Amino acid sequence: MATSKLKTDRPTYASDFIASDVERAVFLGNPILDNMMTSLIALGAEVWSNRRRMKVVEALLAEKGVTAEMIETYMPTAEQDAEWQKDRDRFIDLTYSPLLREGDLPVSAAFTRENK
Repeated sequence: MATSKLKTDRPTYASDFIASDVERAVFLGNPILDNMMTSLIALGAEVWSNRRRMKVVEALLAEKGVTAEMIETYMPTAEQDAEWQKDRDRFIDLTYSPLLREGDLPVSAAFTRENK
């Protein structure tokens, strides 16, 4: 099982990642469709998790008296801007890099574990 840095008594159902050549697979009969679906699913997951997190942040900010105007006029520091650009690049890689894959294995292939 994957280990978590959070201190909680709740059970976790995550498992460790097992690298394989599944990214070369073609599940929908066309590697372009597979890449688009992977990208679309990743984008949807990112959007929803950000919306959910934003709802929590907005509720906490309203409790503490932070106004919408304060948020709209906020200017990040140079360090924050650099960190946010790295996060943006991670987001772009996660959501759009699947569009660059060249699937060449049929879905019925025996996927092997990659040694990394």
